[in-house]
This record gives sequence, C-alpha cells and structure tokens, in this order.
Amino acid sequence: MWNDDWDERGAPWEYDPGPPRNRSWARLFAETPNYRALGKAFTGREEFRWHFGPMFYRGRLRDNQVKVLIIGQEGAQDESLSHRSFTGGTGGRMQNLLNHLGIPRSYLFMNTFVYPIFGQYDGDNAVLAQHPESPIRCHREEVFDYVVARNDDLHLVIAVGSAAKESVASWIQSHGGTADPSELHLADASVIAPKLRAVGVLHPGGASKGGAVTAIKKSFVDAIKNVERWSGDDPGWLPVDPDGVRSPAGDYKYTSDPIPFRDFPFGTNWRLGRKATSSNRKDNQKSIQLFAEGGRYGNDGHRLRYLRDLHGSGGSADGSQNSDEGYSAAADDLPYEPPKDRYLDYDKGPDATFARLLQGGRRDLDWPDFTTFGLKANPSLGFGPIYRGRLRRPSILVLADQQSQDDLFTGRALTGNAGQHLQAFLAAAGLTRRYGILRVLPIDTLDDDQGAVQAAVDSEEVRALYRDAVDRANPKVLVVMGSNARRLADHVNPDNRPMVFIRSFLQTGVNANWRQGLTELAALSYPKDIAAPSFDYHGERLQIPRYDLPFGTLRWQGSSGDRAQQPKKGSTLTYDYYKISMPKWASDLGPSPLSVAEQRAADILRADL
Repeated sequence: MWNDDWDERGAPWEYDPGPPRNRSWARLFAETPNYRALGKAFTGREEFRWHFGPMFYRGRLRDNQVKVLIIGQEGAQDESLSHRSFTGGTGGRMQNLLNHLGIPRSYLFMNTFVYPIFGQYDGDNAVLAQHPESPIRCHREEVFDYVVARNDDLHLVIAVGSAAKESVASWIQSHGGTADPSELHLADASVIAPKLRAVGVLHPGGASKGGAVTAIKKSFVDAIKNVERWSGDDPGWLPVDPDGVRSPAGDYKYTSDPIPFRDFPFGTNWRLGRKATSSNRKDNQKSIQLFAEGGRYGNDGHRLRYLRDLHGSGGSADGSQNSDEGYSAAADDLPYEPPKDRYLDYDKGPDATFARLLQGGRRDLDWPDFTTFGLKANPSLGFGPIYRGRLRRPSILVLADQQSQDDLFTGRALTGNAGQHLQAFLAAAGLTRRYGILRVLPIDTLDDDQGAVQAAVDSEEVRALYRDAVDRANPKVLVVMGSNARRLADHVNPDNRPMVFIRSFLQTGVNANWRQGLTELAALSYPKDIAAPSFDYHGERLQIPRYDLPFGTLRWQGSSGDRAQQPKKGSTLTYDYYKISMPKWASDLGPSPLSVAEQRAADILRADL
C-alpha cells in the first residue's frame, strides 16, 4: 500500500481542511486589502502578480497548535497552485529547519505580502509593506495579532529574508517594543507575548548569488544556536513536538525536506510540496505550468505544444471557453481571489473514512498499480481529484468519466467545462447541495488508450473500491455519466439502487440525452433542494459552487469552461506537463476601485515619499 511518493510526508488522507469555521480566520483573510489597486495608486504600475490570487497561510489554524510562526516575503507559483504559503523550494528549506528544531507540525507560515510582487523587495513595495498607514501592513499585523491571541504557546517567530525581518520589526515596534531588523534575536518581542522570541535568517532564494549559500547556512545555524540558548535558560520555553527530535546546531545540514500532506487541501496533486519548485509562470502571468517527475522547470530542453489558446482570442476548441457564462459573484468579490462575501463557502474535504479510501489507504481496498495496465499517467501527480460534493447519503451520486484536466488543479472531480454543465443538470434535477460525484479512476486517462483504461476499470481492485464507496455513500439514485462509468456501474450497485444513464459531455447529442435522463429522474423519489425543479436542460452552464471547492480556490476557477490542458512533446502527448490558464475576461479586468479608507491611505503614502 505504501507509496514512495509519500515518504517523509505522512499519508495523503491527512489534509488541511481550511480555516475552522468557528474562528475569525476566514473573515480576516477575506478582508485582505485591495493589493492591486493600492499598488497602482501608489506607483502607477502593477506591483503585484495578481492573476492567480493570494495565498494566506500554511500550517495549523486551530487553537493552541502553533509554537513557531514563520514569516516570509511572498509566495511564488507553487504557492499559487496550492493556495498555501511556503510550498515551493523555500518552503522545503524551512521545513527542514523546523524538523531540525523538533517542530514538525506545531507551526504556521505566513508572509509580508499575500500576493507575489514583481521584481525585488525595495523602494515602493517596501513602503507598501511597512508604512504605518499602509492597509497592507495594518491588515497583516491584525492577522499576526490573531495568531498570538489563539496560541498561548507561540514562543518563536522566524523571519525569512529582509522583507520579513522588517515586517517582524515593524510588528514589535507597533506594540511599543524595540527591534532592529538585522538583529531580531535582540528584539523585545515580549511586548507582543510574554515568552515570544524572534530570529531572522537569510532568504534561501538568494542562494543563486555567488558565495551566498555559506552565508545562508550560517544564518540558519545562528538561529538554531539562539533557540538552544533560550531553551537552555528555560527548558519549558519551546518543547519539541511529540513526534519531533531537536538536533544540535553542529549537526545542521542546509537541505530541504518535503512538505507534509497534512498542510495541503485534500486532493492536491502530490507533486506540490516535494522539496523543490514544481511549476513556472507562462503567457505573461496568465498561466502556470506544472511539471511532474520527468519534466523540467520552464520545460527546459523540452519543446512543448499546447493545442488551445485558453486566454487569448483564437485556437480554442470551444468558443465558450473564454466566456463568463454561468459566472456569478457578490459585488465585492474579485475573480482572482476567494470569496469575500460568502467566505465560509469552501469544502473542508471528505470525512476520515472516505479520505483514506479515496486515496488508496485501505489495505484491502487500495488502488492498483495503474502502470501495469499500460496507463501513462505520471505517478508523481498522485490520486487527488476523485470526488466532489457530499458523499454521505446524497440524493444523487454521479459516477462519471473524467471530462477534463481541470481537476488536477482544483483537487475536485469534474470542475471543468463538462462539470459546469453537469452543475446545471443537477440544478434542473432539483439539487444544489444534495449530490456527490465520484470520478472513474483517480488519475489522468482523458486521452489515454481506451483499451488500457477499460482494463483498469474492469479490474477487481477498482471494482471493489468503488463498490465500497457507493455502499458507504448510500445514495437514493445513481446517475452514471459516460461509457467507463457505465462499464463500472453494474459491478458497484449490488443493492440495485435506481440508475439513470447519461452521456459524457464529450459525446454528441448530449442535450437531448440529458433531457431524457431528467425525465427519468422526474419519475423517481429523492430529497431535493429546489421545491419545483424544471427537469429540463438546453445546454446551460453554471459555475462550480464554492462550497464544493477547497479553501483558497479563486473565483474564476471552476468557471469559464476548461482552464487546463496537456501538451504534446513532438507528436505525442506528454504526461509530464500540464498548464492552467485564467480566462480572458478575467485577465482583461482592471483593478477594482479603492475604498474611501484605502484611497486616503494611498494619498498619505504618496505624500510621505
């Protein structure tokens, strides 16, 4: 059962459900200032890489779970894909430092900026980060103060790089203490919390500069020595985690450790968090390319050809791909952020039993080795996007063929164009929440050899796992979508629940076929969310509800058709690369207006230059 891709990461059924709904985290994150407009108002140009939105945190958000707060400068493209902080190369370096300190889980990562910046940290963006009137600084310190308020045992802050050092110093100063960013270990952090200490380290991103690795490693060793000294003075100051071991500074090696699965939303592809960067930006910020094991950063040396232009004006296989048909949002929401209005609308993930089952964690019901069937999916991407919706006692459980590669980037099943049309089908059947979706096979088989796909679907291991999943879900009705789902259906429904068969959206004649399916559903009895459903369908498309998607998912994701694609390398498809592109209607948007308070702050910042 154990997979080599899980080594040192725990198991993929351990996951981060997002902010606890009975605390203020989600609200605070939703109150993120208007970064894009603030930057433009202050400098007249785009200061932030806004297209793939903010990333707020990584680690523990429940009460009294955090002993160490790590603050950096900003996230990069891996963080944009995972919607979590410190999940790329720098995150791996810091994970290793935490493991060396014996703190493998009692930590929280945050940043100076929740959006990536263009260029280096200096000049204008430093003013936006540190000016006392800057909404960015004020919001950041409100969040930091909430970390302290919810964690009695927070005793150490680690600042990574110059921006973070200045941010920690500013935070201490705002509480009346003294702090020099270059000597944070001497700062009076106790003004924030009685036993709080601070250290600063050089940013691992500077290692590409000549001779910098030696200096970076020394800064890490110095931080460890400070922790040793403070722990020696007060043995109860920073106890190790129950599964941690603190090693001496002399044994420290400057290396990277993988990010635990428990720090990612359920369904996140396994490639992210592997100790190093796994993606690169493309198309003038409008897309991000993920590379699996066997791929290369920037596809260096690999000539790739993507067949569709998903953010431009031509080359799309479907003209609706660049349309916002079905998209809807509250007036204050930004397409490139999670919801600001309904900020509690996100999916925590499946319960523990389903999480283990769907990730292949049951010894008697684990996934087979799909390569033995001749399937080409890259194993390093894992078994992520296999479900969406509610899996316990849904009115309708949809057993569906894979329809797009969007699921790889959302961590949920059927979130591309076909899934958006299926959303309209479900609404026509009277359901907005009482449904669940199970995708047939947890790996990418969309364009693979169908004989190999059928062999996998026909295997007893696959049948047994889905049989258990359907039995545990216990739906009133099974809707079976696509030929592989139909192939599987008779083997996973021993209780003879009513089944309605509909075509894959990738087939022809879908509208008439789906209307026939709705007619069959109209004759069945099941609990509904809509009192008088239409049971009619004419090609409509609805966005994927936010409560079906993990925390941090952007508003434009799960809308506007298929946003992901797989390239060809030479004349054949490669399973080592995938790219997600934002829709053109969203990338064409200008900044939203500043609030009155934000405009006043921008005026003060300009006047103080």
